[in-house]
Amino acid sequence: MSLYQKGYFILLLIMNSLNEKIRPYQSCSKSVFLILGIIFISWISLFSIFLIIQGAWPVSVFLGFEYLVIFYLIRLYFKEKNIKDEININQKEISVKKYKGDKLLHSSKFSTYWSKVFFSKFKNTSRLSIRESDKEIEVATFLHADLKESLYLKIKRQLSYY
Repeated sequence: MSLYQKGYFILLLIMNSLNEKIRPYQSCSKSVFLILGIIFISWISLFSIFLIIQGAWPVSVFLGFEYLVIFYLIRLYFKEKNIKDEININQKEISVKKYKGDKLLHSSKFSTYWSKVFFSKFKNTSRLSIRESDKEIEVATFLHADLKESLYLKIKRQLSYY
């Protein structure tokens, strides 16, 4: 085999591999939430002053409590958004890695030849999983059903090469 043919073969192997980094969709950044928080706290403050003048001070306590609950939920939202799945498919194996932040939570490897990809969709729920005999892992649990379906078709097309 000549050097040119070896290079073409390696290029073909690289082109026939799939490397997907899947992250949840985020519509708002932290700066948007900060601006909304400032607007919300100023509105609560002005409304609380009005209520205290009217003699309804307990309502302002509940408004403050409501603001704290919303603040906690926004912090939880940004804490949970830092997740991702990595799927690498090459000629020999399928590698699935699940991350939270920079920490690797779970890693699985499946043989390309013996693995099957399953996708099910019922009403508003969907499931995308990779299975090999007794091992199974659910992939991209945080994605919408349509995005999971397009990922399923991409993985299935890639597995058909092998």
